[in-house]
Amino acid sequence: MYKLGLMCLLLLIPACAPAEPTPLTPVIVQLSFSHQAEFAGLYVADQLGYFASEGLAVTFREGGPQVNFITPLVDGTAEFGVASPADVILARADGKLLKAIAVVYRRSPIVFFSHADSGIKRPQDFVGKTIRSTLTLDLTLRAMLQRENVRPDQYNIVYLPSDVSRFAARDVPIWGGYLNVLVVDVQRAGYDINIIFPDDYGIHFFADVLITRDELISKNPELVRRFLRATLKGWKYAVENPNAIPALVVQYNPNADRALEEARMLASLPLVNTGKDQIGWIEPERWTGMESTLRAQRVLTKTVNIADVFTTQFLQEIYTE
Repeated sequence: MYKLGLMCLLLLIPACAPAEPTPLTPVIVQLSFSHQAEFAGLYVADQLGYFASEGLAVTFREGGPQVNFITPLVDGTAEFGVASPADVILARADGKLLKAIAVVYRRSPIVFFSHADSGIKRPQDFVGKTIRSTLTLDLTLRAMLQRENVRPDQYNIVYLPSDVSRFAARDVPIWGGYLNVLVVDVQRAGYDINIIFPDDYGIHFFADVLITRDELISKNPELVRRFLRATLKGWKYAVENPNAIPALVVQYNPNADRALEEARMLASLPLVNTGKDQIGWIEPERWTGMESTLRAQRVLTKTVNIADVFTTQFLQEIYTE
């Protein structure tokens, strides 16, 4: 009787033992720049377990000025990435089958600014002036001035690093920069400035789109859906809790200035959450406008079907769940 009872007990033990946890699917995300609040939604999804709850173990690769952040998507060494819309359009025109699945910064952070007492408040005031730009700002600058009938021979462009002391010196009266980066630095240094938004003059650009390969979309759409669902949830949290972001940024960049990262996050809020549609939403007409601008500026010279550059499939599915 004793042996029979012991055998029954032993037979029951496996049934009571906890099941082995399902292994997480490894995913690599190629960032466009170094770790900072710009990628807050991804950090939230990672640190607060949103990726893990979708069965994903996500690793971030830093980008930067010297990093080609398109190639890892093309060669399959990264599943997802962050890029500018122009990068995606030009890659597609070159036959690289990449596609945007969401737009994080639905309003471009690129702006132009001057000292508040300079009298420079609109694009027409750029005539006869020197403007600080970079290669990433040039397209927006030239498109805005062309739209406002300011000819290229009516202004001078200089290429300078992001240096608050140079702005303070006033030798270059107009500076281009990012609202959530250089503008934050200038304002934190105590300078009052006039900010000119190209969006107010018909240049409706956007930034930081989430991208993946056509192949991954066709072969494993569920993986794409899970990644995007967690990322959108992360961005929603980031928008609602901007003060929590600096503590997350330092998990990836221990040398980050927490006060600076919080200021950057706060400056990013109206760019991510525009009050129109949902976070991450794709507006097809914005892509059409971007293509037209790239062609007008002779940056895009090859044929591309703009409808192939993005998909709203996953956004629609996630927001109707």
